[in-house]
Amino acid sequence: MQNDRNELGKKTFLLLYHHKWIVILFVAIVTIVSIIVSLLLPNQYTAKVNAIPPKTSTSAMESLIGGLSSTLKDIGLAKLGGKSDGLYSFLVILDSRAVKDSLIHKYRFDTVYNIPFTKITKLRKQFEENLEITLEPEGNYVIYFTDENPERAANVANDYIEIANYVAQKVVQTEASFNRKYLENRISSIDSLINVLLDSLQRYSQKNLIFAPEEQAKAISASYIDLKANKISQEILYELYKSKYGENDPLTFAQKNILENLNRKLNEFENKPGYIGNYSLKSLTKVGGEFLRLYAEMETYTKVKSFLLPYLEENRLNEHREMKYLIVLDKAVPPDQKSKPKRSLIVLGSFFGSLILISFLIIVVDSIANFVRNAKIGKSSN
Repeated sequence: MQNDRNELGKKTFLLLYHHKWIVILFVAIVTIVSIIVSLLLPNQYTAKVNAIPPKTSTSAMESLIGGLSSTLKDIGLAKLGGKSDGLYSFLVILDSRAVKDSLIHKYRFDTVYNIPFTKITKLRKQFEENLEITLEPEGNYVIYFTDENPERAANVANDYIEIANYVAQKVVQTEASFNRKYLENRISSIDSLINVLLDSLQRYSQKNLIFAPEEQAKAISASYIDLKANKISQEILYELYKSKYGENDPLTFAQKNILENLNRKLNEFENKPGYIGNYSLKSLTKVGGEFLRLYAEMETYTKVKSFLLPYLEENRLNEHREMKYLIVLDKAVPPDQKSKPKRSLIVLGSFFGSLILISFLIIVVDSIANFVRNAKIGKSSN
């Protein structure tokens, strides 16, 4: 077996040696052409900008959810889960068409790439081939842009952060405007309910000469207020998530489950004995129960309002606030060394590739010739 291999290797070497001038000529031509082509290729320069998101305090919405989670845990319901750092990564903004198209138009890449704006998909694809966006494990964003002009490469990389910050600000302002309008309407309706309940409680108190419940009634009222306030707050959050993300979103679905559990707890609190003693909330005396209901309703909506006001104020501020969502650590500067083409690799690849190709062709042609020759000899002997 080893002898056969040695014999085959020897025959192959002799075959190539016999056609050495063909091999040398072909490899030389391909190598020379690759050298010329590599020299004609324009130099490409890659600029890099390094940026980080700012450290921000916990938003009012996250604080609200955290507070509700603690209360829900106390009454035996599951704690709210999920991330607390927003619902999407900033990579969504950086990779958006809005940012890319803004830069394509600003720097007139239609003339740089000789692709008209009427073929924007092709133009954007060519732009993306020279763009690289990475999110490092440390949390910083690095943007690389490659161009024939080193100054333009640096300017595009720096402007990428500026335009991404502008787009992010518009997204936050749009979301804040939606939230503000929704919360203002809900708080306005809560204020109307509080005024009606306060008036009813005052008239009922005067009519029945009831000015303060007993100690047990206070404890019952406090528990009832917390439970119902949590339920209404969760209803508002559920409607908000459903309006923003849709009914089938995982966050909306999780919120719906929490709301259903709260409704069940509230129903048991009102109708089953054991939560406030050996009797249910609805089995209290008619007069005392009505007073407790009015008092609890008023306190419930007052507490819900106090939950929502900080979030409303935060969205009012976000609607008009200007801030940087990415802060530049290392500004892009015009690179003084090219990043490509790698001319030495092109020439070496062409040299070895052409050598392998011509050797393979010679072996194949010789094998075919031998096959034809043997076939003719066999036919002649017959």
